[in-house]
Amino acid sequence: MAKDKTLAELAGEARDYADLRIDELKLKATRGLSTALGQTLAFLLIFAVLALVLGLLAFALLQWLNGLLGAPWGTLIVAGVFLIVLAVLWLLRQHLFRDLFVKLFIDVFYDNDAAAEEEE
Repeated sequence: MAKDKTLAELAGEARDYADLRIDELKLKATRGLSTALGQTLAFLLIFAVLALVLGLLAFALLQWLNGLLGAPWGTLIVAGVFLIVLAVLWLLRQHLFRDLFVKLFIDVFYDNDAAAEEEE
């Protein structure tokens, strides 16, 4: 009978341990996802503000060039500048965007865990 009680206690402790490990994984996932979401929202906010500023600057440049060169030429020059910038961004999209987000998520999900374990 003592052996059965010991096995039952061992099974209960194993169940408790598994529940604790699951809770730890949930907490780590929540922390990582909230950090990633916060940084993504910060990037989106910065992007929105920069897009607004860029739009207003482009409109001001367009008006100035239209006054200097005539109506259609200022518009075409600004559109050409945007097309060149778009082409450069398209060519560098992997380096600028994908690599940046891969590094961000690696930092969020792996490096923070290593730093937290070193503190303990």
